[in-house]
Amino acid sequence: MSKLSKISRECCLYFTANSFVRIISEMADEEFRFIGLAPSYAYLMLLVVDQPGSSQNELSKKMNLKSSTLTRFFDKLVQRGLVERIQNGREINIYATDKGHKTRVLIDSALNNLHKKYSLVLGENFATKLTADINKATNFMNGE
Repeated sequence: MSKLSKISRECCLYFTANSFVRIISEMADEEFRFIGLAPSYAYLMLLVVDQPGSSQNELSKKMNLKSSTLTRFFDKLVQRGLVERIQNGREINIYATDKGHKTRVLIDSALNNLHKKYSLVLGENFATKLTADINKATNFMNGE
């Protein structure tokens, strides 16, 4: 490998971010496998449980996903009996069902296990700072 390609790869936010995402996604998939929800679905469930009646549009912004993607997510969550959609004029509000509320404990456990796992590798302080920095960068990129 030439020196230039190594430097370009190490200095490219796109490459390094995607490389990191693949690693952390594998860890997350492993931790969430036992609850039967992909990590993105689980995080969406947390938002729905914590913010009942949020509109699909609000949740789309919070998840940084297109509304059409969230529609597919909600189709699956409705099918599994975890959420319900309630039409309110032109807006659709999302609520967790009783079954959806019960998943909260399992999701919290999986998140806690994931946090322990990556903090063990990265160190608690670095993991906390990295999370805050990535969140800040995401907000900048979204114009917030």
